Amino acid sequence: MLFSSIPFIILFLPVTLLLYFCCPVLKGRNLILLLASLLFYAWGEVRFVLIMIGTIAMNYCLGLLAGDENHSPAKRKAFLAAGITLNLAVLFLFKYLGFFEQILNSLINLFHLTGSELAVHRLILPLGISFYTFQSMSYVIDVYRNPSMVQKNILDLGLFITFFPQLIAGPIVRYQDIAGQIKKRNHSVEKFACGIERFITGLAKKVLLANTLAEAVDGILLLHWQSVPSSYLLLATVSGILQIYYDFSGYSDMAIGLAGMFGFAIKENFNYPFVSKSLTEFWRRWHISLSTWFRDYLYFPLGGNRKGIRRTVFNTLVVFTLVGLWHGASYNFVFFGFACGLVIIIERMLKDKAKTVFGSPGKTGSVLRACLLHLIYISLAISLFMFFRLDMKNAFSFYKSLFGNISGNIPAPVDVLFLTDRRFYIIFIFAVAFSFPWWPKLKIPANGFTVSVKYILLLALFVLSFGTLATDAYNPFIYFRF
Repeated sequence: MLFSSIPFIILFLPVTLLLYFCCPVLKGRNLILLLASLLFYAWGEVRFVLIMIGTIAMNYCLGLLAGDENHSPAKRKAFLAAGITLNLAVLFLFKYLGFFEQILNSLINLFHLTGSELAVHRLILPLGISFYTFQSMSYVIDVYRNPSMVQKNILDLGLFITFFPQLIAGPIVRYQDIAGQIKKRNHSVEKFACGIERFITGLAKKVLLANTLAEAVDGILLLHWQSVPSSYLLLATVSGILQIYYDFSGYSDMAIGLAGMFGFAIKENFNYPFVSKSLTEFWRRWHISLSTWFRDYLYFPLGGNRKGIRRTVFNTLVVFTLVGLWHGASYNFVFFGFACGLVIIIERMLKDKAKTVFGSPGKTGSVLRACLLHLIYISLAISLFMFFRLDMKNAFSFYKSLFGNISGNIPAPVDVLFLTDRRFYIIFIFAVAFSFPWWPKLKIPANGFTVSVKYILLLALFVLSFGTLATDAYNPFIYFRF
């Protein structure tokens, strides 16, 4: 079930809110949220609920063992290792086993070992398994580092792992950030209203912006790229990353808003990544919960940048390659992550040289440098994200056409998509404009008139979004498969 779906908006959410606020006891409210979250998950595939329940039970036991200070440090570390291994084993089985078997078969064919090929297993991927696996691992790691955080109530741990606003598409919530809120949280009309406002904003970003961009991009990707002019392929490339941004940031906004309605505070997951002046900064602003998870639970334990340049290069490449692999079990995601890591290493090495060429702070050249670096790195980010959408062969073919078709005849499908579709151009302009943080900085005085206008706009956005959902069946969500 998607947040941007009619059943969720008119049935699941109202009923859950009604039951939640009718219950006067916090423990009862937590139980209602747990049961609602399991029902929400079962809506997609009932059998995967058993895997979810097994994940909760496994991490509950491992958390008790890893956080028990009566055990020796060696035993606690062994239980920590077991927790990480078992969680990753479940993830590997469902998400990466088939990809691993493909790699082995490629090696077998490379060395002409006939008759030794493996059968490739195609298991159905449980919804959101990458997200809740990382959350589960963060719990075991956190209680190992701080045994006082161990959760002795399995229902409360189950709520942490299954909480439906962030269950299938994040943000990745860490146990240390939400443990206290499970035990005690405050509700108010103001928090509830802010939650609704955030949910409507995210819904509009998803339905009105991302879906419209996706329809145009998907149409282009179905064409023979060799006959499409470069200008339209470039427009599709920019539209593609904007679609991913509004798709996922919109979903994150809805998750944060929903959590706020139930009294929870979830950290931000996006912070206007397109203002970044480097790819390093881009990843600090894009999918923040994932990048900080890898930073704190992998990059720092590997030594970070404290063990010399070679180790820093190794750690960066390992982490970003795994970031790419986390997104999907295929070569294009591995290349996407590795390329991001490689660019970040290069930009760090060239940082001082760039200052020499373009000027140091305080000089006129610094403005040129800032603008040029911003353009370069955003262009790199946009380019790399095409490997997020296409497999390796098609991605390279797309870029070959992008740089090779400077002129050419415009086929009919492109004419339909771009030349006559004014709605796409309007949405594209809005998508570009609102990807920069100018509008939150507007100093609009809070008075009766401006507040009324604000709520009228929110109501209009909700009506437009709901009406679009009711009349248009096209409602893709990229991160749903992770």
